[in-house]
Amino acid sequence: MKERFRSWLSNRYTITLGSMALLAALWNIYVAMNNDGIITGRVVDRNDQPVSGAIVVLSEKSLLVTASRAKTTTNTDGTFRFTGHHLYHIYLETYKEGVGRMPSKEFRLYFKGQNLFLKKPLVLADSR
Repeated sequence: MKERFRSWLSNRYTITLGSMALLAALWNIYVAMNNDGIITGRVVDRNDQPVSGAIVVLSEKSLLVTASRAKTTTNTDGTFRFTGHHLYHIYLETYKEGVGRMPSKEFRLYFKGQNLFLKKPLVLADSR
């Protein structure tokens, strides 16, 4: 009986299907822990100084148009936060009158509502 069980466990089909089931379970756990719809980041000027009061726009692009889904303003330390988004393919742009503008930057997410914590800040270019 032991030999039969051991040979069943070492069968290539059992190993392949078991590995696929394990990967699917781990992926679903990861998604469940990271689908809060949170997007955070920082806005800085060309000198890497935080920009407070900058407007950050979260947009979604369809085949024909780009539609704004949310707007927020940066804090005194230049940070911003969006919550509750349910998008796969997003665009972020930011601007502040007298400081500058950053055109839309594309971000592709792996699943709906994936959390996104920007490692690199959004940089405002001079508006002159």
